Amino acid sequence: MSDNSGGDAQIASQAFVKHLEDSGFFNQIKDLEGNLTKIAEELQSFGQAAQARMEESENLAAHILAIESILAVVLKASGVTLEDVRAEVKDRTAAISGVKEGSPSVHAIAEDIVKRGQT
Repeated sequence: MSDNSGGDAQIASQAFVKHLEDSGFFNQIKDLEGNLTKIAEELQSFGQAAQARMEESENLAAHILAIESILAVVLKASGVTLEDVRAEVKDRTAAISGVKEGSPSVHAIAEDIVKRGQT
């Protein structure tokens, strides 16, 4: 048996690499790598934007809770009744919520604030 099998394997490997080069395979891989890099950059940008929106939402929630706290204190001194608030919520939200009695969510939040103001 001849020791030429190593040379044959090398020639076959070179021919295969040449075929890949000629077919544009390496260029496709290079393009794919560039596209994946762009996708990774866009995902990073989306992640940063999502983080910023989350921080803005937390800030908004903190402001709302502060206003609710102040309102609860004001309600303690004002004599506003739960019935007054229910009527106002109904007037303001019935049409936009599609619920005859007004938005259940707004009712729940408003009633919670009034109840905190009564204690």
